[in-house]
Amino acid sequence: MVSRKRFSSGDEQLELFSIVPNSSDIRSKQVRDLMTWGVFNISNRRKQGIRHEQGSLFVEISTTGEKGIATYHDNDILIFLTSHLVQALNNGDKLGRRVFFTANEFFKFSGREHSSGARYDLIWDSLTRLQDTFIHTNIKIGGDKEIEERWNWLPKIKRIKSSQTGKSIGFEVDVAEAIYRSINQSTPQVLTLDRRYFEFRSGFNKWLYLYARKSAGKEGNEWVATERLLHSLSGSSSNLNDFRSMLKAVVDSGELADYQLRHAYIGKDKAVAFVRKRHLPIYTHKSTLIL
Repeated sequence: MVSRKRFSSGDEQLELFSIVPNSSDIRSKQVRDLMTWGVFNISNRRKQGIRHEQGSLFVEISTTGEKGIATYHDNDILIFLTSHLVQALNNGDKLGRRVFFTANEFFKFSGREHSSGARYDLIWDSLTRLQDTFIHTNIKIGGDKEIEERWNWLPKIKRIKSSQTGKSIGFEVDVAEAIYRSINQSTPQVLTLDRRYFEFRSGFNKWLYLYARKSAGKEGNEWVATERLLHSLSGSSSNLNDFRSMLKAVVDSGELADYQLRHAYIGKDKAVAFVRKRHLPIYTHKSTLIL
């Protein structure tokens, strides 16, 4: 749930969306158009760019900053923002791209526990990577026009501090126009994520779940993809053998949140089968946020 709020930022008065602290029914949402592709950094160590091509379609991810390409853990913030903006739309609120939130609201939403003063630094590092990471693509995102565009996840970020104490009290961010475009529709182009997504500590598991959620679709549907294809789509900097080892560990566990996984073949190629489980309980966020 989102409300309008007047907030003083520097020498101007800005009208912002402010996350309502005690909303208890916000479901996790991710913009669907880029979920198949590895558009975030699976490993925190990667500095170089990522490029995917499929026929005439392409998506290229690069960074202008020293902290590297935004990671799948940074993407948790985009999910946080997207989820609340979708909820605002469902409530009939007028949407805007600018959002104000606190560290406590984000950590409660994502199920993380950070009580130290460093929690604002952790979020600021994530916001910085998201701002410094650019997407160059001709994939239609939240629209029906075929366009080539280049944009960053968060065009504008601010860390708000108290003028009395100097302590951080929140963040003000502008979401990318492409994300806003995907949300601000009669039928938002987003998919609901299982609550257990935030329990994944591995960027690899986060990407694999988003791939399954976009590809496997409805309950009972099975989707099979070769290991080579998954390696290509992930954007992983690991070689194929190392990637297969990571993939095997997840598949051998048999499940990934609300998906069951098993080893399979497509012809002679090793593959993975994904199927969404039936009759799952609904997991919602007890919170106080594409693609």
